[in-house]
Amino acid sequence: MAGRMTAPHLTRTPADGVAPPGATPGLALAAGRPSRTAVAVTAVVVTRGRTAYLPATLDALAAQGHAPDDVVVVDVDAAPSTAAHADLSLGGHRYVGASGSRTLGDAVDHALAVGALGDAGWIWVLHDDSAPAPDALGHLLRAVEHSAAVAVAGPKQVRWDLDADGTPVVPDRSRPGVLLEVGFTVSPLGRRMTGIDDSEIDQGQHDANEDVLAVGLAGALVRRSVWEQLRGTDPEAGRYGDGLDLSRRARLAGHRVVVVPAALVHHAQASLRGLRGARRGAGLDASAYARRRSQLYARLVGVPLPLVPVAMVAMLVWAPFAAAYRLALKRPARARDEILAPVVTVLRVVPLVRGRRRAAATRTRPRRVLRPLRASWRRVAAERRDARLTRAEAHRVRRGPTDLERAELRRLARRRRTALTLVVVPVLLLTAATFAPWQGVLADGGRIVGGALLPAPGSLGDAFAAATSGWVRDALSTGAPADPLLTLLTALGALTGSVQQGVDLLVLGALPLAALAGWFGAGVVTRSVWARAAAALVWTASPAFLASLASGRVGAVVAHLALPWVLVATVRAVGTQARDGVGPARPRTGSLGAAAAAGLLLAVAVSGAPALLPVAVLACAGVLVVARRSWRRLLLVLVPAVVVGLPFWWHVTATWADGGWRAVLAEPGVPLPSAAPDGLTLLLGQPAPPQAWPTGTLPDPLAAAGGAGPWLLGGLVLVLAAAALPGRRTAAVRGGFLLAILGLVVALTAAGTAVASGAAPDGSAAVVHGWPGAGLSVLLLGLGCAALAATPRPGRHPARRVAVGLVAALALAVPAGGLAVWWAQSVTPAGVGALTADADHAVPAVGRQLQAPPRSARVLQLDRVDDVVEYAVLHADGSSLLDSSVVVRARDAGLAPGPARPDVDALDALVAQVAAGRSPDLADRLAALGVGAVQVPADGDADLVTSLDLVPGLHRVTEEGVLLWRVGDADPGTGWATVLDAADADPATPAVVLASDGRRVSTDVGPGAPDRTVVLAESAGQGWRASLDGRRLAALDVDGRQAFELGAAGGHLVVEHAAASRPPWLALTALVLVVFTLLALPVGRRRTR
Repeated sequence: MAGRMTAPHLTRTPADGVAPPGATPGLALAAGRPSRTAVAVTAVVVTRGRTAYLPATLDALAAQGHAPDDVVVVDVDAAPSTAAHADLSLGGHRYVGASGSRTLGDAVDHALAVGALGDAGWIWVLHDDSAPAPDALGHLLRAVEHSAAVAVAGPKQVRWDLDADGTPVVPDRSRPGVLLEVGFTVSPLGRRMTGIDDSEIDQGQHDANEDVLAVGLAGALVRRSVWEQLRGTDPEAGRYGDGLDLSRRARLAGHRVVVVPAALVHHAQASLRGLRGARRGAGLDASAYARRRSQLYARLVGVPLPLVPVAMVAMLVWAPFAAAYRLALKRPARARDEILAPVVTVLRVVPLVRGRRRAAATRTRPRRVLRPLRASWRRVAAERRDARLTRAEAHRVRRGPTDLERAELRRLARRRRTALTLVVVPVLLLTAATFAPWQGVLADGGRIVGGALLPAPGSLGDAFAAATSGWVRDALSTGAPADPLLTLLTALGALTGSVQQGVDLLVLGALPLAALAGWFGAGVVTRSVWARAAAALVWTASPAFLASLASGRVGAVVAHLALPWVLVATVRAVGTQARDGVGPARPRTGSLGAAAAAGLLLAVAVSGAPALLPVAVLACAGVLVVARRSWRRLLLVLVPAVVVGLPFWWHVTATWADGGWRAVLAEPGVPLPSAAPDGLTLLLGQPAPPQAWPTGTLPDPLAAAGGAGPWLLGGLVLVLAAAALPGRRTAAVRGGFLLAILGLVVALTAAGTAVASGAAPDGSAAVVHGWPGAGLSVLLLGLGCAALAATPRPGRHPARRVAVGLVAALALAVPAGGLAVWWAQSVTPAGVGALTADADHAVPAVGRQLQAPPRSARVLQLDRVDDVVEYAVLHADGSSLLDSSVVVRARDAGLAPGPARPDVDALDALVAQVAAGRSPDLADRLAALGVGAVQVPADGDADLVTSLDLVPGLHRVTEEGVLLWRVGDADPGTGWATVLDAADADPATPAVVLASDGRRVSTDVGPGAPDRTVVLAESAGQGWRASLDGRRLAALDVDGRQAFELGAAGGHLVVEHAAASRPPWLALTALVLVVFTLLALPVGRRRTR
């Protein structure tokens, strides 16, 4: 069709006899009847190079019953030099190069500009991937001939199917296609609505549509005069908003927009569905950003001018919520688009102003004329409900189990529930027998302490500050990263009301939580019920776990409880979990939500035992060898653990060569020395040389077996894991042994590494080595995976059934016996191992009153043991877990580098003088360090009590139990922050005590002496900031304490520790936790098994 053709179709002119623009006047047929005019139609096919769809589209044009007068192919991907040639052709059609055209409207405008459309009165706009049916143009022309008001007529669009290789299939007109649109409208917020389900078949159900708000431009017939009047489409509307833009402006200019259901166009939607370009295969995500931009831009163009700022603000405010919704649906790319699209749209002010002017220039009707054509909120809700029901039904039909499969799944679920009940109920009974005597004490406000477990008094604000400030309140405090465990305990305290209550609940629920973790962890390796029950008991009876629990090593307990869940989520993220053998096998796919859950769970485990992060990195690297396609999800697993503990890991990395790595192996809390185990002891799961099982009055041959009792569990697991090696080495077996090797290496390294100094049971100084509990948990996890992967099936042979039954009985009996022996050996009237429930206060009421705001003074606890005076600076009711730091302990032991501690030297000298009682100014020196009281524990050294009674300025307050002496007079007293007349003022001069909470000052101060100085009872260090009415104050160092030049002026004083890196780290942590939590939510997921 190289030459111009005469369209065989005629159209009527308006009643006034005036032919519409672009029509060729014809002959009047009779008086009083409208004249008929010939119509010139040019088909404009816009393509991006020579695509797979273009030949089929041109063939469809050639097959039209009412052929267009001319066909022009506009190539937006042509070389710039091609545009200079006006005589090019493609397949016998006019070819126009339109390099640089951003949208379909730009391409048509370019064709008009070069005169390629001649004097055609109508433009038939086609994409290269939209093939019209043979009678499509005829139906469109018959629709526009009935009304000269029609400016845009759109066809019914159905899906153009493609072969597996992307080649378009020749449409079969005898079979109904899948509907795409029959015109469309928009919601009140501008979201496109077609009223058609994703897989709805064309059965003529929408053929009654005629006047619509808008039509897609693929296959649309547009009056040329209207196109030129409207100046085409708005380039800023983009390729997915041009149809709405042109249709809406045409209606506001007084024209009609209709859809012609009889005119059929097969549309592949290649750009929309990501079938071409750099993002080929990305699906609808490839066009999500552009579609969202078009929608938001159309909203800003369509609202009245006074509402534009309101719409902009609303878009920006709503963006995070929309992104959160997309994340919950496991679509992070869409979430990114929901954030970027509003920001970019709002920032592009010039195109917005240009677009609004373009719309206002041709508008002759008020905006309210579009209201009947827009969708109501009721229609929006109904359409979303119908779409949700349709998707659910499609999922049920496609992936839902049959009735037989459903019955089998119910039977398996009953067996699993029964087995889980038989495991959990005995463990709950064991928990009740173990901790029931403590319930009264805990209900009265008591707390669980002992061993390595310190109390955790204080508010959630105190816990959050301790976990994030980078300032450890040890002695007079020092700069150091907090233990990662504090972050987890703070989150736990937010759920339970306080950190102490969270720790108590963690200890009380440790045994049943371990059983549940073992059960579900085994479920991703095997579906055997008895094997999962045995795994639950083995995980609960793990010697390392029970020893950690009895000794108060909360970090190792947390790691043990979290590791099976990390395994569950990671295996599901890769898609290799064991499944019930019911129904046909389904393709295995990984899960983004499971990867996010694995990341959060790994962060929990690493918070308890930082040594698990290197293990996780190496384990993920090993998994990548067999699951390369899952590398993104595996990397995702590591992110939260790194970000949440970033200050800790930054410090460890920066001081690695000088011994900073030792903090990775240390256990939070009191440093407890333990007997050094050998390699075989660790391989069999024991963290220290065990105590033989009690044998009572058994005969000697049987009593000798009691010595072997502690080794039975570890030996059984090791033998079962070794039995998996000769068989088929599945991924679970190989991965299990990789974990076992990594766990054993960590346990050996921890047991042989000095991490702190502590006190032996006899009171002598001792070197504290790392606790191998976390490494042994990884070792047990790996060996357990290997053993479970080779779980034998009973089969039908009697001998095999008997053998499997014996293995199952042994696997159930050994851990049950281990739990019984642990209960007999560890549970006593005094407590559980080293743990006790204590309701007594470590500091008397007067001391706690001094520690509370607004004074926030410290209490100095003294005692003499073996002629050595021991002291502790108490900020709360006893030594606190919030003030503990493995980094500070390693520094104090000389195992890691750190800043000089003049505060510790000053306290050592001061305590020695207080114990001797020889200096007359001791009370003033104590007050200068923020010490408001001195106490001696109950049954403390009597000579020390006598010496304190003789110290001038110390006034005894209590006479029994814990003995306490107030420092100085009650007024002005002692406080954490004081104001001196000068930095070198006499310590005996009364100071003004500022109200504070022990971490921050925010109060009003009046005018005073010109050399006034604010002095804190804190070591001088980086990060302290002070301001008076917003004006920064100069920092000073007063005898090693932090101070600031206050001056004579009064105002509002703020003093706080604010590390420069803290705000960005907290923001990053919050962002990561929110994103991963939303991704981990079980939303939009349907499980059939």
